[in-house]
Amino acid sequence: MVHNKLTKHDLKEDGFVTFVLGAWEYVRENQNKFFIGLIALIVVVASSIWVSNSRKQANEQAQIQFSEAVTSFRNGQIKSAEELFRIVDERFSNTREGVFSAYFAGKCALIDGRNTEAVELFGKYLKKADKYPFFREAAMDGMATAYSNERNYDMAAGVYTDLIKRIGEGSFEEKVYLRKAADSMKMAGRNTEAIGMLERLLKISTGIERRDIQIELDFLRG
Repeated sequence: MVHNKLTKHDLKEDGFVTFVLGAWEYVRENQNKFFIGLIALIVVVASSIWVSNSRKQANEQAQIQFSEAVTSFRNGQIKSAEELFRIVDERFSNTREGVFSAYFAGKCALIDGRNTEAVELFGKYLKKADKYPFFREAAMDGMATAYSNERNYDMAAGVYTDLIKRIGEGSFEEKVYLRKAADSMKMAGRNTEAIGMLERLLKISTGIERRDIQIELDFLRG
């Protein structure tokens, strides 16, 4: 009897059939596990889509309400603006507009003379300013102003000192904050530190302004 020799193609086909049959048998025996896995995958995908859509809707709502609040603020409707900013802050605190709303609500409170609330709101914004830093310096200046309004000059001086460190030398606002820091330190009785700030201010001042600073320094030094 003559036996036909299997070719490489025959072996490949035979192996493929064996693999398919084995795979089918495995799926049949473990169909419950596959079904559960499929359901889990569907749930994960559906959840991801829902979360993505929810975030998109939240961002859109935050943008709309924040825009309305800014419009009220620009029109001088401070109380209405503050109410809207607080709503955005509370409802959308994790969005950019929600974070910015804390700053603007603080600004409204400062304008209205509620300095303690202003400090709290500016502080709330500053906690998230690393992610959304656009109003960081303005918030620090606002906080220091609120402290000064409450005659808490020590705290105001501390904030201005931190602000000066943050903006660095050469900033166009450096002179403004050096002056505010020096004034707060003088009011707090910290004349030595005030002299240091005025000496820095003297170096970048000219004309009559420089002359007045020199007179002020001579007075403080006695």
